[in-house]
Amino acid sequence: MSGLSSIEPKEVFGFFEKICSIPHGSGNLQKISDYLVSFAKERNLEVTQDKELNVIIKAPGSAGYEDKEPVILQGHMDMVAVKEPDCDIDMTRDGLRVTTDGEFVWAEGTSLGGDDGIAVAYCLALLDSKEIPHPPLEIVITTNEETGMYGASAIDLSSLKSKKMINIDNEEEGAFITSCAGGARFYSEFAFEKQSQKGVLFEVKVDGLLGGHSGEMIIKGRGNANVLVARAIAEALDKTDAFLVSIDGGVADNAIPSASTAKIVVCSDKADAFRESIEKTCRDVKGELEIKDPNVSITAEKAGDEGDYSCMSLADTKRIINAIISMPDGVQTMSAAVEGLVETSLNLGIIKTEENKMTLEQSVRSSVESSKDMLIRKLIAIAESYGSKYSISGKYPGWKYRQHSELRDHMVSVYKKLYGKEPRLMAIHAGLECGILSEKIDDLDCISIGPDMMDIHSAKEKLSVKSTANVWEYIKAVLA
Repeated sequence: MSGLSSIEPKEVFGFFEKICSIPHGSGNLQKISDYLVSFAKERNLEVTQDKELNVIIKAPGSAGYEDKEPVILQGHMDMVAVKEPDCDIDMTRDGLRVTTDGEFVWAEGTSLGGDDGIAVAYCLALLDSKEIPHPPLEIVITTNEETGMYGASAIDLSSLKSKKMINIDNEEEGAFITSCAGGARFYSEFAFEKQSQKGVLFEVKVDGLLGGHSGEMIIKGRGNANVLVARAIAEALDKTDAFLVSIDGGVADNAIPSASTAKIVVCSDKADAFRESIEKTCRDVKGELEIKDPNVSITAEKAGDEGDYSCMSLADTKRIINAIISMPDGVQTMSAAVEGLVETSLNLGIIKTEENKMTLEQSVRSSVESSKDMLIRKLIAIAESYGSKYSISGKYPGWKYRQHSELRDHMVSVYKKLYGKEPRLMAIHAGLECGILSEKIDDLDCISIGPDMMDIHSAKEKLSVKSTANVWEYIKAVLA
């Protein structure tokens, strides 16, 4: 096991190894962006670099292809930079220890950044070659895709002439992504005043849930711990007065929370009724999630003896709990265009309680822009009706499925000729830069492809050597 000089295609893996030698985690992109600019200038190619460090490189068509319609090849230069706890690499300054066994490529102790360094490597190998036939190329390499697609949002594409774009940011060979969801983050903030209340302190805990990525796994109907803890308290409030101290659950707005904990004060003479109500809710939820999330647990354990506790008023408790259970969550609509695709969803990923406020963070997704906007409008109406401040950030557009696509037809035809079978056309309920870039170029025809990768965004990430070679041959065939 060693560097990548022994594996094919050498022209691709040579540039990939060079990219891996330059630190390029999201937010740390000056060096990799400058390298791309230098690469282009050394080959007398037209290049631009903007203040966000996005890079656009243009190359004329090869002999006989000079007057053909140009094609955009697109990827992003940043990677998710994570490492094992005992790894001594400083990913802000050091290159990766890239290695291979001939079957896979990985980095020792860190993520590899195949997402999306392999796209950059493909593009550089094309631009470097004098042998590969291709139409005029417009190479678009964006920044900070992994942290919010900020480079794509800022880039100016007005100088481009092409109406066809191949995005190389997929991790499954033979699968062509044809549409994706747009999204936004919705924040609501509930202010409250503390009061002293005599009673017993309970801890209501929801755990044992599977969780998962709110784009990929929302269709599974798994339980949301933040929603369930609010439901349990709401049902208990039907039986007895209780006074909320806090709710804290979830780790990211785009991850379905698998655990959430509430602290709540209950009058001593109502403690048994409160616990019984929580137990009933647990039984009900277990029945509802028996197939989808079978290990769910909802418990109410005494966390403090009778005494005076600082908590919300009953009115604020009901206001906040009712707001949470009023907000929609999970799958809202399924696509009519693509069977089995979630069209619109949302996920209450985080609830966090501080001294005098509780914050909710939700991830909203839809492949139809107007549906996403309507769902946000609904959240605004609910937040306002329950006296919450709100804000919206990280909005990015969806990429709608194109009923008629010359690019898709061409790429499917080439794939069938090469491999004797149809590729799998798919849509994803997650974000790609195609949606943002489609808003910048009128009538842009897009497809997203890529080689097989496993465990991206982790120190276990691997890139398939054979699949990388297959996709390289396919890209060349498509361009030819």
